[in-house]
This record gives sequence, structure tokens and C-alpha cells, in this order.
Amino acid sequence: MGRAPASHQDDRRVDPGGATGKPNGQGKRVTVNNVVFGNHSALRVRRAERDRIRRFYRDVLGCEVGREFDDKDDIRVGDDFWISFLYERGNAREVDEGVTYASEDALSDDDFLKAIFLELKADDVDEMRRKIVDFGVRVLEVPDPHLYFQAPGGQVFRLVGTTEDLSRYEG
Repeated sequence: MGRAPASHQDDRRVDPGGATGKPNGQGKRVTVNNVVFGNHSALRVRRAERDRIRRFYRDVLGCEVGREFDDKDDIRVGDDFWISFLYERGNAREVDEGVTYASEDALSDDDFLKAIFLELKADDVDEMRRKIVDFGVRVLEVPDPHLYFQAPGGQVFRLVGTTEDLSRYEG
């Protein structure tokens, strides 16, 4: 392939007075925003699962139950990731003003299987795997060497090692 004619090369120039970002081929820059996942998540779950959810996240995974309300539990995973388990319609708290928690809107366990999975990292994968499986979670058959399981409340996780090279799963 040869070089593009000069007129086309000029079209690819970046306008030094343009916005920061990547050239768009028209001599202007396009602003590119970067995003990252935040440290809060929420799941609508059935109230009947509440005790199992608390025991699993606290006793098996070692998480902290930060706040407990009639209709919601906030559980900290690791240093700075929070999952709110929303059980049903209840009294709005100041922090949750205007939010409605409807357990009847919760996904079924089968629907959760079709939703997003989250990755859990553990220092001792074998020991954590044993604790998770012994708790009685639903183990999923996935053509991958990692443990995929459905936790109480329905969320699906993949268990990996904290120092494991996971680059084969990336771009």
C-alpha cells in the first residue's frame, strides 16, 4: 500500500486548537471519556434468602455486614466494594430517598445465570473453593478451569487467585 494523497493526509491532521482526545480523521479531536466500574452494586433478592446471604458473605467470604435495615443489607467485599441486597419495599432511608426495593422484581436464579458474573479473588483459591462448595452453593459447569458458582441471592461469581495471570481473558 502506498501513502495516501496529500489532500487525505491533511484530513488526518489534528487541529491543535481542538478538544483533547483522538483524531477523528477530519482534522478535529474527539473527546474520549474513560470510565471505570464504581465500588457499589445492588441486587434485588428474595427475602427468604436473607439469612443464607448474610451467612455466606460474612462466614464464608469473610465480608463485613455494614448496615442492616428491614429491607436492605449493605455488605462490604474486600476493602472498598459494597453490595446492597434489596429485599422488598420498605421505609426509605435518607441515603436511599426515593428508591423502591421490590423483591417481586428480583431475578429468578435461572435469570441470574444469564446476567453478569463478578470475579472474586482469593489468596488461597483451594481453601476458598472448599469453603464455598461446602456451604452448598450451586456450582456451574463452565468450560474454564475456575470455579463458577451461584451465591445465595442468585449472583454468579468466578473464583480466581489474587496473583493469577488472567491476561488470556483480556482483549
